[in-house]
Amino acid sequence: MIFPSSKKLEAFLSSNKKITKGLEKENLRSDISGKISSKSFPKSLGKFSCNEFVTLDYSEPHLELVTPTFENNMQLLSFLKNLHKFVEHNIDGDLLWNYSMPPKFKQKFIKLPDFGETNKSRLSYLYRLGLRNRYGDKMQSTAGIHFNISFSDDVINRVHKKKDEFYLGICRNFLRVFPIALRLTGCSPITHKSFVKGRNLQVEMLNDQDCYLPNATSLRVSRLGYYSDQQEEKFITFNNLEEYLELLKEYINVPNEKFKEISIDYKNLQQINNGTIQMESELYNHIRPKGRQTNERQFSQLKQSGIEYLEIRSIDLNPYSEIGLSQHDIEFWELLIILCALSDSAEIKEDEALIIKENIRRAAESGQNCNILMGFDGQKGEENISLVTENLIESMISLSEALGTTEQYHEMLDEYKSRNKLPPSSKFIKQVNEQEGLFKTILNLSKPLDHIIENNAYKKFVNEVESSNIKHNELSNINEIGFEEFILKYREEIK
Repeated sequence: MIFPSSKKLEAFLSSNKKITKGLEKENLRSDISGKISSKSFPKSLGKFSCNEFVTLDYSEPHLELVTPTFENNMQLLSFLKNLHKFVEHNIDGDLLWNYSMPPKFKQKFIKLPDFGETNKSRLSYLYRLGLRNRYGDKMQSTAGIHFNISFSDDVINRVHKKKDEFYLGICRNFLRVFPIALRLTGCSPITHKSFVKGRNLQVEMLNDQDCYLPNATSLRVSRLGYYSDQQEEKFITFNNLEEYLELLKEYINVPNEKFKEISIDYKNLQQINNGTIQMESELYNHIRPKGRQTNERQFSQLKQSGIEYLEIRSIDLNPYSEIGLSQHDIEFWELLIILCALSDSAEIKEDEALIIKENIRRAAESGQNCNILMGFDGQKGEENISLVTENLIESMISLSEALGTTEQYHEMLDEYKSRNKLPPSSKFIKQVNEQEGLFKTILNLSKPLDHIIENNAYKKFVNEVESSNIKHNELSNINEIGFEEFILKYREEIK
């Protein structure tokens, strides 16, 4: 288990302690009967490719809500709640499906978005077409949350001095504790049988409509969900930035046996390239270092300017929160990342990489009741996941006391102690059994919010809708090189 270093803790306490957070939340749209929606992105929300707050992820029914960054957790959650309600107002009677596995699956409703006619728009469409040809629509139609977090330069300079090494140390520690986080936050143990139809997946029937793994925490994170065998071949250790960038370059440039038959000929483009990933955003890591957000590619930004923030991925929607994420969830991820930042973080060697991969698999597929492998802190053998989770929570409690934030995190830590005794996924399976099925349960948990949008937030959302239409029109009138030349240049950018 990881424990805060007294030296790093002291350095953090002497800093301005400034931490900035933002959220990206996905929801599939469903109709009121629990079927995936057939409707397109509403005109009342503007142009999704230019709207900073509401966009599309993979397909037309796959909405993504994006917040600005905040230091204050209550302000962050309030913005998301207002945005959630604003979107509900504008989806023509559909629901925001409050669960990470999709509604009743109909492939004909998974329409790839029309981004427009600019080169970047056509690239965005081609990227999604490539995802469809590589993995299929089902895998791409799960939903989750990305939690973005950064520390002030003052914090970094006092705790570590070197920004890239500071953030990479967090990444390594996060991978070590992520199996525990899955036990405490994973809540997608069940899926409708339409999701597994035609796929060779080993699942059990919960009832005549729903499939599950009895001890799973997150099917979405498991090998049944958002997962790539090809990427799993090489474990990303985050031991240094150069190594990470070299692997990205290799993944993009070296043809992958499984994907090389998908056309990259300009006369019949079916993917951007035939590498293990088409571009940086196809990397399915549980945590991802990010550079500045500019028009340049992430690879170039990371290489030139280094890491600016971290994107915590693989977070399931919390169906017990009316918007899929609670105040306590935000506090948990924040305190967990602080713990990762203030604990020593040795490089991940080959044997530990194997342990981490296996622990994540076990936690996703059987984390309600399994043993996990020890080994990254000198211990050997196996330990029950509930005991290891208890130890992590105690470490977070000690950190909270040392930071003087006991009152701030007290309720969250109490709740998460309870979650260890009854994981959300266990509670959810019991509820689905009692309510006679997944759809009835999720429809009850996806009811429209009883919430009045704050005036300043409403004005901001309306202004962004108008602004997105203007930006889209401006982009459409830009003279550009031909798309064939654009694609060739794009492929050459990372060599």
